[in-house]
Amino acid sequence: MKYSVFVTLTFLLLSTRPVLAGPLDIDTDGDGLTDAQETMLGTDPNNSDTDGDGYQDGQEARRGFNPLKGNRARDVERRVEVDLSKQQAYYYINNVRLGSVPVSTGIFGQETPRGNFSITRKLLTHRYFGPGYNYSNTKWNLQFAPGLYLHGAYWHNQFGKRPMSRGCVNIAYKDAEKLFYFLDVGDKVEVKGKTPARVAINK
Repeated sequence: MKYSVFVTLTFLLLSTRPVLAGPLDIDTDGDGLTDAQETMLGTDPNNSDTDGDGYQDGQEARRGFNPLKGNRARDVERRVEVDLSKQQAYYYINNVRLGSVPVSTGIFGQETPRGNFSITRKLLTHRYFGPGYNYSNTKWNLQFAPGLYLHGAYWHNQFGKRPMSRGCVNIAYKDAEKLFYFLDVGDKVEVKGKTPARVAINK
């Protein structure tokens, strides 16, 4: 008798428990922005092209354009936040986080400096060289401090796993290209956190 009552009560509790549908992941109009992101940006979560310019809201936002205006307007605030502790870079438009990409920052002892910076120039290709290394024709380079860049790296695949550079922020080519076209000269770069103590060889 006690067992049957326990089973009945358990069934009732489980059947009446509210089910969470993951509201932060819902993308009603399928434009690449979640409904939560659209609410914060002011775009229409039920219309994939709020400004009616032929480009989906998510496409425009991730390219650094204003999804509320046509004519490829770029009058929005764009920034990147590099987290040394997590080896991740988060990118924002109008203070709304759009996503993240894994990175490899400066190794312990040659850390990527923490602080607030801005993009000073963009180079499609650049050569990085010094004692023991020479990486020519490196793509997708965004300078944010003297001698320091957010840039693609073709010589390793440790992004998001450990520091690998001599101060720059290494990014996989597919992600570096996205950030290259997302950011403009003058856009903000914040570096925070703490470099992991594990030392990696720059290769």
